[in-house]
Amino acid sequence: MIKNLIKGILIAILVSNNGLLDAQTFSLNCNNEQIPVYEQNDVDYTYKLNSYKYSQLIYNGKPLEISISIKGFNVGFNDWEISPKSYKVSGVLENNKLRFIIDRSGYFVIRFAKNQEFEKRIVIFVDIPSPLPKGKIIDITKEYAVDNTGKTNETSKIQNALNDISGKDEVLYFPSGVYSTSMLKIKSNSKIHFAQGARLLANTSSMIPYFDNSGEGTNRFIYIHDSKNIKITGLGGFDGNGTFFRGVLKADEYKGENSMRLLYIINSQNIVFDGILLKDPSRWNTQMVGCKNITFNHCKMMNNPNTNTLLSNFDGWDPDASQDILIENSFGWAGDDNVAIKCVGKSTPKILDDVKDITIRNCVFLTKKTSLKIGTETRCGNIKRILFENNDIIESDRAMAIDVQDKAFVNDVLFKNNRVEYYYPDAQRKGININLSKRSSSQNTVGKIQHVRFVDCTFEQNFPNGFRIYRDPKYTISSDVDVSFEHVKIAGVEVKSLEELYFEKKTNCLIQFK
Repeated sequence: MIKNLIKGILIAILVSNNGLLDAQTFSLNCNNEQIPVYEQNDVDYTYKLNSYKYSQLIYNGKPLEISISIKGFNVGFNDWEISPKSYKVSGVLENNKLRFIIDRSGYFVIRFAKNQEFEKRIVIFVDIPSPLPKGKIIDITKEYAVDNTGKTNETSKIQNALNDISGKDEVLYFPSGVYSTSMLKIKSNSKIHFAQGARLLANTSSMIPYFDNSGEGTNRFIYIHDSKNIKITGLGGFDGNGTFFRGVLKADEYKGENSMRLLYIINSQNIVFDGILLKDPSRWNTQMVGCKNITFNHCKMMNNPNTNTLLSNFDGWDPDASQDILIENSFGWAGDDNVAIKCVGKSTPKILDDVKDITIRNCVFLTKKTSLKIGTETRCGNIKRILFENNDIIESDRAMAIDVQDKAFVNDVLFKNNRVEYYYPDAQRKGININLSKRSSSQNTVGKIQHVRFVDCTFEQNFPNGFRIYRDPKYTISSDVDVSFEHVKIAGVEVKSLEELYFEKKTNCLIQFK
């Protein structure tokens, strides 16, 4: 306990300047201005839980001249690259300095080693301006005397402010700074705006304030329940301090079982997140259960991809028993699935609503597991009208997947114009993974997967293992899984047949090539 306390004090000192650490590897300059470089998490390097670095820039329609100076290691001529490749940004490396020009908004991942050394990567968020919403501006530091240095746990004051603005034509405004807080609940008819550099940071004195004691679900940091008409905007956001909770605070005792969602939304509707950081959860990042009409636009989901065994189950977005969900123009780096559309149906409250009308488009993703996924929990009746379109998958173990082990009928799914660059060397290394089976032999029902289309999707390289499109023959027939391919290319070659080069031998489903 004393050892952890001392380390915690050291960490608090390190992050006191708005989370800005001494950038041991990179310094970034934009249009002759020095730009801060941040760490994905705030845990001290001595724990070896660090991952990638990031910076934020604003794009106002004029070119951004970028230079990144690399310190501490030498970058070889062929060791670096800029992704997504679809952005078509080229650069010049001279004397350990990379120079390039950005003339658009988006999310740029620069790797200075073509391997899994995450600390040799930097992500640049190039955001569009985020204006204040209409309404009376309530500055939380002035109106509620809230400390924004991160030194004081301000849960009570912040929750009072959130309660007060609910139902009013007011905008709760968080200026740049660190706001230390425990669990917060956001209520109906609220508008909240975060300035760039503003972070609600989960207080690490104890995990107990985040535990669910109400029977309403799971442990959480930011909680929205039975609420509607909420708009959360700006270029700051939420930081769950998850690396600390999972890797430092009672790491051997918790092992993740008591960890919390960063953002937990239940039975709620008409909610917009625009521009927001969703940073460093201690389990799934964002789960929406029994929700309708939820939008994430220009958001940045930042989980820890470090391979330490203490850091696991770091999903990104999990629409669960929900409808009319839109995630677009966003970034996600997950330790587990980037997006997992599902129906868990076991938590409290137990919600088994059909899942439908989910759209994931124009996003940039990296993960150690699956990027675009339906499943594995599929306990509702139907999962239908799902669209994954125009996404750049820079790195994943499985790029696109459907895994049905419960009773759901998955129908009308379109993977269109998704671009896959590299595989992550995890357990499966399959570009496409579709599976229909039973969770247990005693299960009375088995689902179906039909009318699934892959259109104009490209893989820059062939994954080590072929596409897996498989059903358990003990319980199903071939037409229970119906999949078609249209202009799908691997390394520039169109996939037109069940060649062993592209598909596993186990493939036993109804597959068409158009």
